Amino acid sequence: MTTEPSGRQFHAQVTRDGHVTILTVSGELDVSTVRNLADTARPVAESAEAGLVVDLSDVRFLASSAITELVRTHEHLPAAATMALVAVNNQVVLPIQLSGIDRVMSTFASIPAAVDYIRDRAQAARS
Repeated sequence: MTTEPSGRQFHAQVTRDGHVTILTVSGELDVSTVRNLADTARPVAESAEAGLVVDLSDVRFLASSAITELVRTHEHLPAAATMALVAVNNQVVLPIQLSGIDRVMSTFASIPAAVDYIRDRAQAARS
């Protein structure tokens, strides 16, 4: 876990489900923690095979700077990879919807649903 001088906390964990990479993030994503998100998410995205799920289920606050970083992370994916978000609370869902990022990256209520979506897209791309 990383604690910022402001007292805000950021934590990230990377796991894999087959060829799908899952980045689970918790804490507050604002101007004081967005650099931590970038330093973690961009290399993870670059090495994602089929795609990347960013799990924001335990994020308590999502600032516009973090939304911008999610778009930048998406740009670091390999050409054939897909990115999906998992968001369940209004502090995260509403900024995603208001920003329009959900038109670029699909948003799901669970990790399994997001992983299935990426697997389906990867399989369709191979067909």
